[in-house]
Amino acid sequence: MFRRKKESKLMYVGIAIIFLACFASAYGIYSKNGTMYRPGTTASGNTKEVRPAIGKDTLIFEEIRYTCGDRATTRIPTTSDLIGMEFAALVSEYPSEEGWSIDDTKENTLILARNENRVCLYHRDYRHLGISDGFLAVYEGPLGCNHKVLLRENIGVENLPPELQNELVMATAYENQTQDTQGLLKSLYEFETEEKLNSALENFDEFKQ
Repeated sequence: MFRRKKESKLMYVGIAIIFLACFASAYGIYSKNGTMYRPGTTASGNTKEVRPAIGKDTLIFEEIRYTCGDRATTRIPTTSDLIGMEFAALVSEYPSEEGWSIDDTKENTLILARNENRVCLYHRDYRHLGISDGFLAVYEGPLGCNHKVLLRENIGVENLPPELQNELVMATAYENQTQDTQGLLKSLYEFETEEKLNSALENFDEFKQ
């Protein structure tokens, strides 16, 4: 009697384990959370990345990213020549050697991004002041874009009043400032035209070495 009860108990435990395994498997199949490309398992049991072909409902965007922080995003229609394209073929169309990267972190969405080493057309004429090698400098683009020094004035920052020194340090590290401080710095050290820049530089003439 005891043996039969024990066998019956083991049978119920086995049934429960099988049920839980089936439930977990079904959840994994039908869950829609996560990226477009998911890990899979090879016949040998090794995990590999599964990258399905582009489907007719896949959203595709081409994005150009500029040094000023602006982005130009264009929606690419999912035409018949793209539907069914494998990921490897997409990489060959947008190679990393040409600066492209493919962002697939959002489910069923592909962002084909390329970094441009220049400011956008809107900010092309913008200039801002900052520090370069200890001297007052004019940078291309708006504040926060310190990629290109256009002019380095013969004005050592250490010769400026402490208040100006502190403001220029904050302007050079613009992205680390609070929103209110950024607004103040823009009004003081960011210029939309050459005329406004030259007018501001005149205030520094007395500090030239």
